[in-house]
Amino acid sequence: MKRGLFLIMAVSVGFFLWLGQEQENIDDGQSVSYPQPGHEAPAFEAGAFGGGEYSWEEGQPAVLYFWTSWCPYCQASSEMIEEAHHRYGDEVEMIGVNVLTQDRQQDAETFIRENGLSFTNLQDSEGAISDMYYVPPVPTTVFIDEDGVISHRKTGAIAEGELTSEIRSLKGGGE
Repeated sequence: MKRGLFLIMAVSVGFFLWLGQEQENIDDGQSVSYPQPGHEAPAFEAGAFGGGEYSWEEGQPAVLYFWTSWCPYCQASSEMIEEAHHRYGDEVEMIGVNVLTQDRQQDAETFIRENGLSFTNLQDSEGAISDMYYVPPVPTTVFIDEDGVISHRKTGAIAEGELTSEIRSLKGGGE
């Protein structure tokens, strides 16, 4: 029993150290092989939960939020994204991307319903979008300006203040 707990703790510590290093690399602008701040955001198409197809291209600021139903940090972040959608949705598009290669569609549909998510949520069935944006862990949040350039990227849970600040920046600094 103690060995199992020790192993779980060691893996968790290793994961969070790696996650922190990934975020530092992004914040420091170190050269990495995936879209990061200052790079053009790849356009994509995907099926939406509830039916229909969705295409994203530059033109309106957007927040891409990659999530799974089993992730506790995704739960908290999705609530903040939903609040931001109600507050800023006319000016900044909130787009949830469920990484179905790490989740089950039925669980994702239940998550959307039980959390009352009204912002656009897409099915990344084969992992193409998460691969384009290099999303190994969830949640990951990517902020894209109206010119289609990534302005900020957050790997891991996002704080409400950081979310609000980045959305205001996308809007040009205003409330």
